[in-house]
Amino acid sequence: MVGQVSNLSASWRILNLCIVARWKKNSGSGQWFLACGCRIGRRGRAGCRMILTIEQASGGTSKKAPAMTAAPQFADPLNQVLNGRRAEFVPVAPVYECLGPLQFHRMALRWRKWRDRLDEAATDLLPVDYQNYLDLELEIHTDIIDHHYPPPAWLSVPTNLAPDQVAGCAVARKGQDLFWLSADGEATWMPPNREAFHEALAADKTHHYARLWERGDQDDLLARSGESPPHDFSTPLEPSLEQAKAISEGYQYQLARTLLARYRGQLPLYYGCSSPYNTLLGLLGFQGMMHGLAERPEMVHRILETRLPRPSARLAALRHLGVGIMFVEECLASADVISPRMYREFVFPYTKQALQFYEDRGFRTVLYFSGNLMPLLEELKALPFTALSFEEDRKGYGIDLAGVRRALGPDRVLFGNLDALFVEKALDQEVLDAVHQQIEIAGAEGNFVVSLGSPFTPATSLDRVRLICESTPRT
Repeated sequence: MVGQVSNLSASWRILNLCIVARWKKNSGSGQWFLACGCRIGRRGRAGCRMILTIEQASGGTSKKAPAMTAAPQFADPLNQVLNGRRAEFVPVAPVYECLGPLQFHRMALRWRKWRDRLDEAATDLLPVDYQNYLDLELEIHTDIIDHHYPPPAWLSVPTNLAPDQVAGCAVARKGQDLFWLSADGEATWMPPNREAFHEALAADKTHHYARLWERGDQDDLLARSGESPPHDFSTPLEPSLEQAKAISEGYQYQLARTLLARYRGQLPLYYGCSSPYNTLLGLLGFQGMMHGLAERPEMVHRILETRLPRPSARLAALRHLGVGIMFVEECLASADVISPRMYREFVFPYTKQALQFYEDRGFRTVLYFSGNLMPLLEELKALPFTALSFEEDRKGYGIDLAGVRRALGPDRVLFGNLDALFVEKALDQEVLDAVHQQIEIAGAEGNFVVSLGSPFTPATSLDRVRLICESTPRT
């Protein structure tokens, strides 16, 4: 395999910290060693160095994946509510569930399971077999679902590596540190726990998010970002069923298919994406984004047109797999960041097109709107989303679940916005009371989903995560 295996789990927001390294051979001793540096995502490198003396990695083997299929299953309460039917009980769908405590538990499980396999083999260098890799990932996901995050809570679509991405890889150990070694000798450090992750994160002096707040030459960046021609939706090229099946029944979604079969009809999967406006931050940085809105509006419009979704075999594959929900993130579009006039010009028309695009392809859309939405409720009401999710009240904005329900009317589906810090620190009964209160405020007609306004905090206990997931049958 050529290239880096950067992280074994799939999540969008959390920083993928790793120790990157490359195998080198000492010209004098002939020993192989691993020269390492700390890296956050794809940017930034701390000055730490590490030497790992180990024999050269041997090639791994791969096995043919068993044939698996999964028909769309929409019997779970969440999909029932999103498709206009009343469910037996109020569904639960914590936003960004893959972050925080579940992410760190997944990280710790992965570290322990590979360590145990190294111990069982009595070695510090273990070639990775594809089936062994897939079995380990399945163990991790089922452990989380069975013990900490029970169905029918929703889950971001899990993906896995393909056999050609695993072939030639290995897991290596130096002291208490474990590394995933790619076939070309590049290594990724596996953090054993949240504390080690945060220690390494704090040691890095070039946090890659910092670039999002730097100005730079914004006019040049805007011009280069707008070079791609806008998409033409007059004659969209829809993928064929054969193309969709080739992806959905391929190796990448083997883990997802297995989980769907195991928890048949009770595991609602969703796919996450950004609104066109939401992509501007990663593209231009915050200052560049604000500069463009104020000084180069015509160029921003051109960029936004190029960021509209269009037909793809991957989207069709998700529907064929049984994914019925599209989670659309929209950040920095709120009234505390830009004016309502700017929202109507730069956000509303493009988000409307994007939401309609996904709805037309059979997805039920959940628009997650961060920040102060209260001055924009009339505009939001006109968007074609299936459900609206939004943050808890912060900084005196006055975000009010009852006010949102009144503005959007009784027929629109709303996600709850429990305060994430309250969920972490409150007593169990206080949390259950808060869930019940939000259902009374916004769920009288059944068009409601229990959720948080933000991801679970990293310090939230796994018991508390499970309490939220099982809260509604008790109310």
